[in-house]
Amino acid sequence: MTHLHLNSTTIAGNIIILLLTISFAQAQNNVSFVSAYRFDSCIALRSNNIEVILEPNSGGRVIRYALNSVNVLYEDTTQNGWISTASMPRSKGHLAGGRFDIGPSRTKPNTDLFFFGKWKAEITSQSSAKLTSQTDSITGIFLIREFELDKRTSKLHFRQIIVNSGRILLYASFWSRTFATGNGICIMPVPETSRFPNKYIMFMNRDTINMSPSDSNILQKDDYLIIKGPPQKPKLEMDVSDAGWIAYAATANLLFVKKFKVYNNKRYGEVSAANTSVWYNGIQMTEIEPIGPLEVIMPGKTKSFTEEWFLVSYPFPSDRKIKPLQIQHLVENLK
Repeated sequence: MTHLHLNSTTIAGNIIILLLTISFAQAQNNVSFVSAYRFDSCIALRSNNIEVILEPNSGGRVIRYALNSVNVLYEDTTQNGWISTASMPRSKGHLAGGRFDIGPSRTKPNTDLFFFGKWKAEITSQSSAKLTSQTDSITGIFLIREFELDKRTSKLHFRQIIVNSGRILLYASFWSRTFATGNGICIMPVPETSRFPNKYIMFMNRDTINMSPSDSNILQKDDYLIIKGPPQKPKLEMDVSDAGWIAYAATANLLFVKKFKVYNNKRYGEVSAANTSVWYNGIQMTEIEPIGPLEVIMPGKTKSFTEEWFLVSYPFPSDRKIKPLQIQHLVENLK
């Protein structure tokens, strides 16, 4: 009969190994189903000091993108737990958080099913998750949104997919209608030569566009456009340069950055053919909206559009003066 003799050093060593194994397993388990904002079946992605919460009950949104527990996305507590029903198919206000949609705005099919409806939420790996919409019975469209949070940085890799499961050819584009907290500063690179005289246009109302607006809160500095405060009218459109990014300095000392590809060889479907929009609603919220090109989607085929999100600490300038080259350098070093 063989006897196994364990001394105290061996036991302590085994305990340490066990605890390290448990700690490592917990560290790898960065995705979980949670209840949040009075919604069930949400998915939380966590890595270091970053937290992302995906909300599938009303529109398949990112409802939280936070650094050190500070959410850069706009919140509306009156909407917590709100779910579309037959008697109340639409929210009375703008749905909060990182919303997404398809366009073009004037010719798109009805997207209420995607924008307000229930989505299916799935955990796909230890760092990723997927949201899938219902299928529109008229067009045969359904949407997929894939998210992956980097294990070391704040990078949230986000891919939107349009699936044409119907029988007819479809024209559609991607919108990223993300609401950040209000009263911040937008900055983006713009082309040296532009179709727009002042590098942006302003919608005076739904049917009237000012092609040469002048606004004291919108500045052009070198090859950058800076929106330092609420403009005269909230809806603006512009072309971002091939660098493909837009940054937003939030008053909570955060810099929210979106990177995306600009397609010069494709046409864009909005009336202005712009690739970016900003909707700056005073101090309440600011919509940061990359726009994808107009896609031709054959029956049985898909098209996709990818963004990379980043969130870093950044002291908000009290004088609202921002240094474009400093921001560019910071953005270029976000990987």
